[in-house]
Amino acid sequence: MSGLYIHIPYCERKCDYCAFYSISKPWKNEREFFQCLELDIEKAQARYPEFSPTTLFIGGGTPTATSFQCLETFLPTLGKFSPTEFSVEVNPGTVDEAQLSLLQKNGVNRLSIGVQSFDIQCLETLGRIHSAEEAEDAFRKARAVGFTNISLDLMFGVPGQTLEMLEADIERALQLDPEHISVYNLMYEEGTPIAARLDRLDEELEREMYDVLRNRLTGTGFEHYEISNFAKPGHECQHNLLYWTGGDYIGCGPSAHSHMHGTRWATVADLERYLAFYRTKPIPSVGPHEFEETLNAEAKDRETLVMGLRLLRGVKISSKVWNNHAAVFQTLEKEGLLVIEGHHIRLSDEALFVSNAVFSELV
Repeated sequence: MSGLYIHIPYCERKCDYCAFYSISKPWKNEREFFQCLELDIEKAQARYPEFSPTTLFIGGGTPTATSFQCLETFLPTLGKFSPTEFSVEVNPGTVDEAQLSLLQKNGVNRLSIGVQSFDIQCLETLGRIHSAEEAEDAFRKARAVGFTNISLDLMFGVPGQTLEMLEADIERALQLDPEHISVYNLMYEEGTPIAARLDRLDEELEREMYDVLRNRLTGTGFEHYEISNFAKPGHECQHNLLYWTGGDYIGCGPSAHSHMHGTRWATVADLERYLAFYRTKPIPSVGPHEFEETLNAEAKDRETLVMGLRLLRGVKISSKVWNNHAAVFQTLEKEGLLVIEGHHIRLSDEALFVSNAVFSELV
């Protein structure tokens, strides 16, 4: 299996917590960007002629913030692929029924709706442009045009958020009956407006929130299959599973990352540099990259280990990896953070909330 990720960097307004590369209005060169994106995909295919993605994911930014005309022209160019899963990120404040119909007409069969919260206070704190009612309306419109695989994003640990507010968010999400729910602990990324806030929640309250989310969602038929992700049986995000299992994927668009056959690279996180590259004639065969590197066997094993541990089922490791990390594994097991069964290891329930601390011991 392999995947294709497409990054569309445009947003109506950048959210206060977001560290992903995006550009707020007013935009320039939107039509030219999509033309360059087509060239980017063609270049990737030329470099890897055997590339035939089984999953396709369009994210951002906000893909549905772009003009209907640009999407109407660009989406059919992806018809040369036949992915089993084709996901698009949707912002409730920018999507309408015409866009949803356009997405489905062009083979999109999975939506990821960025709700984050149904609470007006939390939405304002996060800098979201939609209301709770618009989020519910977007979900219902998606169902009405025929989408049967919809994921909702929720966030916890928002300044001012109480346990009761989070529980209300969970209930409103469950009432919509999605197939998948992602829940993210708010991160205070350097350089984002929210990072300057001093009213951050207590870590113990955030842990309690995570436990409430886990118990409520697994108690209603969702499988907790990855640290931040819950799915009804058969609705795990196949594209993200590629990342977590060390699979191959190509990313196109500014800031997109790729990994193919042990080589990984990142496209420049700069729209102007991205466009300038494709204005060059003839177009160079490689780039525009921030970096490109080929992982040695040890680095690849370590990366596969850490990414695999994000899955609740854990990861099976080779004798070589066990020998390289046996002492660390055994220490983490004694601390109650790892469960070891032969050469299969997984995070303990206690370790899920502090997974980054565990991973730091393994890299």
